[in-house]
Formats: sequence, structure tokens, C-alpha cells
Amino acid sequence: MNWKAALTGLVVAGMAAGCTSTQKGAAVGAGAGFIVGDLATQNTCHVANPYQAGLIGAAAGGLAGALIGDALNETKDPVAMEGLLDKNATLEGALNKALSDNAQLQAELAKKLAEKPATNDQVKVEVKDGQIRFTVLNEILFDSGKADLKPEGVTVLDSVLEMIQKSYADRKIMIEGHTDNQPIIHSKWKNNWELSYARSSQVLEHFMSDKGVSGERLSALACGEFRPVADNAAKEGQRQNRRAVIVVLPADNSIVVEHK
Repeated sequence: MNWKAALTGLVVAGMAAGCTSTQKGAAVGAGAGFIVGDLATQNTCHVANPYQAGLIGAAAGGLAGALIGDALNETKDPVAMEGLLDKNATLEGALNKALSDNAQLQAELAKKLAEKPATNDQVKVEVKDGQIRFTVLNEILFDSGKADLKPEGVTVLDSVLEMIQKSYADRKIMIEGHTDNQPIIHSKWKNNWELSYARSSQVLEHFMSDKGVSGERLSALACGEFRPVADNAAKEGQRQNRRAVIVVLPADNSIVVEHK
């Protein structure tokens, strides 16, 4: 893809979009995010999985949208293209840096998970709508029907938090608790809502009290059985649905570009 030509075309199209400079900037920013995501997926030879492509597309695409949107907000005259084209040089450098930084983050993540082969199928990472989502199966975190963290679960959570703190120390973190659809029988919880909240809040408490993460950055969410990722009719589906998800939320001032 000739992405420089495509970006220039987006600038021209953005000039005609909407009524205000903010709307024009949003139109071009969204399109640029799509182009950068496509660039990362097609032209980055070391993209090995959807996580890496999504991460690069979300980060670099959001940056592209912000820079071009800012340029359009500053420019009222559709004929004044020279200044916008000058900004493309700055944009090119910023995109290259974003691609490099996020490729390094993905490589670091793969290395850390490879050091724990027993958890390879129990920890998954994806990027969706600007969120970075670390999914950890409950079997490594908790005993059946319990909400006390197991030692091996603490090790995995600490590894995930280390990566978050290194690259996203200014981001807010939400912990989702999920269960399968089997009713509570042999534990103190009234239902799966209570169990999922007890577990998500236990992860939150560990991050805050044991690891020193500010409470202002943390929140816990109980999802119970109502957001399955697999078919509860099968044992393996139930296993995949019993999970905690550590969600790194987008920056407050970020432009979120959905990457499919």
C-alpha cells in the first residue's frame, strides 16, 4: 500500500467532511487509523498473531489520527495543503517509532509467557477497541469455588502487571471476573455473580495492597456467566469461560480505532 499517497488523499477528503474542523479532523483521523492498522498487518514481516497486529494498528493508528486531526483543526483553508504535507514528515517518524515500540512490547510478552510453558494455554492477550486484554483462566488463579489466589496465580498476575507497569503505568486497569453457567452448589457464594465479583476484587486487592498500584487506577467488574467466550455445553467451553480478564483501558486522551 502507498500509504503516503493514501494519507494525502485522506487529508483532501477530510477537508470536505463535516462542518467543523473537529469533524474534519475526526474523519481523517479515523481513516488514517485504518490505513496504519492495515500497514502493520500486511507489511510487518514479524507479525505472528492477531495480538501483535492489533496492538501495532491500535497504537500507531491512534497516533496517526491524533496528529492529522490536530493538523486539520489548525487549518481552515482547504487550499493550504503545504503545511499539512510538512506534517506528514513528522507523522512518518512518529509512526515508525510507534511500530518499533509496540513490536518490542509484543516480543517481550512472548518471551515472558514462553518462560512459563505450563501457562501457555492459560494466558491470552488481545487488543480490542483500544483495550489491551490479558485473559487468565481461573484454574491457575483459584481453586474450584474459592476466591483466594493460588501462589502460581500470583506469579502469573505479577508477570502481567510488570508488563503493564513498564509500558502503561499511566493507564487505568479494570479486572473482569467471569464464570461458567454451572450453578453454585458447594460453596458459600449465593450465585455466580457473587463468585465472579469476589474473584475480580481479590485480583484488584492484590494489585493495590501487595503491588502498590494506586486505587485510582483500579476497578473490579462482576460478569458472572453472562459473557461467555465458548460454548458452556462442553467441558472445554466451561473451562475457557471461567476466567479473569485484566483490561488496560485506553488513555483518557486517546483516539480509539477499532482493528478487526
